[in-house]
Amino acid sequence: MQSLLPRPQLVRRIADETAGLIFLRAPAGAGKSALLRMVAEHLDKPVCTAYQPRMEDVDDGWLIWDVPVTARSARLSSQVLEATRSVLIACRPEQRISGMARRIMHQGAVTYDATHAVFAEDELATLAVSHKRRLLQDYAGWPAFLPIAARPDDAACVDYLREAFLSSLSPAQTAELSIWLEAPSVASAGDWKAFLPPLLGDNPERHLDLLRLLAVAVSERLTALTAGGAVIDVASALERAGRPLAAMDLLLDHGHEEHAAQILQRAQGRELIYRSSVDAFQKIVMRFSQATIATNETVLFAVARTLMKQGELSRTRHLVAKHLGHDYLDPLKVLSLGSRFSFAARTFRLNLMISEDLTPSDAMITRLGEFMADYPLGDDGRWSGYYNAILEFEIRRRNFREAEAAATRALIYLHKGGGQPLLEFFIHLHQVVLRLMSGDALLARRAAKDARARLEQVPHEAIQEFRMLRLAEACLAYETGRPRDLLEFVQNDFEAFAAAEIWPSLMQFALRYASQVLGDHFAMTIRPGFLDGLWVHLSEGLQFHAMMEIRTAIAYQNANRWTDAAATLTAVRMPLGRNWVESATDELTRLVRRDEIAYAMAWLRDAVRLAAPRAYLPRQIDALIANPKVTNRERVALQLWQSYAAYQRRDNAAVRTHLLSALEAATRLGCNGVLSEERIFLSPLLNNKRIRAFVETSHDVRIALSIFAASINSPQARALHGGLSQREIQILQLVAAGLSNKRIAHTLSISEVTVKFHLGNLFRKLDCSRRAEALRAATALGWL
Repeated sequence: MQSLLPRPQLVRRIADETAGLIFLRAPAGAGKSALLRMVAEHLDKPVCTAYQPRMEDVDDGWLIWDVPVTARSARLSSQVLEATRSVLIACRPEQRISGMARRIMHQGAVTYDATHAVFAEDELATLAVSHKRRLLQDYAGWPAFLPIAARPDDAACVDYLREAFLSSLSPAQTAELSIWLEAPSVASAGDWKAFLPPLLGDNPERHLDLLRLLAVAVSERLTALTAGGAVIDVASALERAGRPLAAMDLLLDHGHEEHAAQILQRAQGRELIYRSSVDAFQKIVMRFSQATIATNETVLFAVARTLMKQGELSRTRHLVAKHLGHDYLDPLKVLSLGSRFSFAARTFRLNLMISEDLTPSDAMITRLGEFMADYPLGDDGRWSGYYNAILEFEIRRRNFREAEAAATRALIYLHKGGGQPLLEFFIHLHQVVLRLMSGDALLARRAAKDARARLEQVPHEAIQEFRMLRLAEACLAYETGRPRDLLEFVQNDFEAFAAAEIWPSLMQFALRYASQVLGDHFAMTIRPGFLDGLWVHLSEGLQFHAMMEIRTAIAYQNANRWTDAAATLTAVRMPLGRNWVESATDELTRLVRRDEIAYAMAWLRDAVRLAAPRAYLPRQIDALIANPKVTNRERVALQLWQSYAAYQRRDNAAVRTHLLSALEAATRLGCNGVLSEERIFLSPLLNNKRIRAFVETSHDVRIALSIFAASINSPQARALHGGLSQREIQILQLVAAGLSNKRIAHTLSISEVTVKFHLGNLFRKLDCSRRAEALRAATALGWL
């Protein structure tokens, strides 16, 4: 078909060349042989198709040579070359033709490449080709596709591409082309572009049919190559293209586990999880055999990192202890000078410590500093990881200034290393937790914006990380009096959140906010529902039992069930007990542990609500306020308690002073959620018109009170104002949760007869006679 389409202009141009050497150098399908025959006919000369031309192939000083496709290289003898004036050679880009350096030097050479061989639109306009538009648009004007353009045949086209075109490419080039076909662009083309039709390489978006067929052919070619033993070549190309997981997957498919482990090591092992989707990373590393895990630390720590990401801390500890010994579980032994463990093992132990609910002592922090001295100065990634660990530890130690410094250092090293969006996201999320827990919501909001900006730059799927971000943003909304986002998160996402890898400071943060918002809106369902559900996830390794019990006790306190709260606190295992807290004064200033401070504050909270609190209670509260480990948020709560205790003593001057200080601090810091948490003490104070009139003279106080009013406008509060009792509200919420009368009785520790009595009152107030009607009416009134 190609010979039926004369190309007189191109033929004359080639025939009239004065250079001593003329090359037609183009890939398969460019029509070199057909064009060569046209030129030979025009000059009335023969065409040589031998591997090496002879003297009889020269005609009147002309040698027209069509180099065989199967020849990787060919040579023109000096004897034949001296007998010629002009040499016209048709060859492919990858073929090497030697023996002509002197001729090129003295007489010059001209090359006609694929851009000259392809059919151009103006050339086709002069030819009688009915299907020329299809040839140009669908097949990029490639001469080989003339027959297919006339009668499209996808199967024939794929076969041709695979056998004629792709056979010229190496396994590595074929793999690179397959990657390019996933998102074709001019900028990303490699050296294999010389084998493509020029129009396809320069404007891939205009030739979608040819791209589709080429993708099929490449896929078939890769399958044949890997089946034929080119697995390592293809995997190497995938690795060079930044696809280490795909390379490892291919190698593992064909039994090359050792090569796959080498690629994992070059890709920085467990750190690869931060540049990949968790599911993709897990799918690959969990395919390594137990034998490889036992002998290759890179694979061992990659598997361990995957288990940690799934929240399987207990399995992680078991795995590393099995292969490295039980003394690996002691961080002091691992990180000590002269440790028997490798540098990689010590680095991973630091990573493991982040997930363990362990508050490092000063000795351990010193040991970490000694270990840091072994870090290579130019290894920015490891330095950022070190400071990330220090950030988490200092948050647990309530050293907030040191934690902020560690976050800054971690970000500096990440930026020096070229940036890593996912790791930068974790640092900014740490800052959100740090600032909200310390009581500075305004700075936390800035960190949340940075966290979202970095997470949106992550190229792969990050479902778990976006869930963490939604929690942080919902907590910030809660601080501004908008609890709906946090309620929805607790109801819909918290279980999945808690089941994944969560570092302890984030879990403490989540537990505090989630239990509080449920306490605000679903006071009596918090213990049997939310907190009990967390035991499944937290019983193995993460020791939050004390914090969970303390938060449960506070929920009981807010529901005015002080006896239940006291019983819950009494059952908490803690070095200090109720008697110690009740008698301590200056000792409260020296408390340092997270749980001990929370425990002491829960017992002091119990003392504050008494009509006649103990005389030295103000000194105790002052001592906690002076404690450097107490957060700004906790100080606001303590000032509110001071005000309430003064109210009980009828010391109005102290009431106004402490209340004004607390409300102004809440506005200044943006931590307005604490006002909602302490409503049982704040509401009675605000109901006193003289006290309220005094504090409302401050602009900051008016802002705080407006946010507080919005936060307490909950369904529970509306139901109270609508005439329901606290018990009726509790039963309504449990009915809405689908509980039977028997379950409701068990949950509230009352009899079924009492449940039926309260249900009767509830139905009467809602003017209905059935549960479904009551739920519809309560929903319409905004009580649910």
